[in-house]
Amino acid sequence: MTQKQQTENHGQLSEKRIVVLGGSSGIGLAVAQQVVARGARAIIASSNADGVKQAVATLDGKVEGHTLDLSNERNIQNFFQKIGDFDHFSLPATRCN
Repeated sequence: MTQKQQTENHGQLSEKRIVVLGGSSGIGLAVAQQVVARGARAIIASSNADGVKQAVATLDGKVEGHTLDLSNERNIQNFFQKIGDFDHFSLPATRCN
């Protein structure tokens, strides 16, 4: 992507709220980094509480982190009620145990 394309695309996510499940490491963290770099607010969630704290610390800017057990349906419902409206959703990778 050229510098001009990056600049043009930056405004497309400005002020959007984007949920990234699994956003504390790996592909999810990379997605969250790009979200923030493009001016959006990243809402990351992961079952790894320490990973969430570290990710929030490295994502300088518009980010909020939540610990979330994706195997618990009630926790998922509560999470989405808590965060309210959002513009985009990303589930870049999951681990199955």
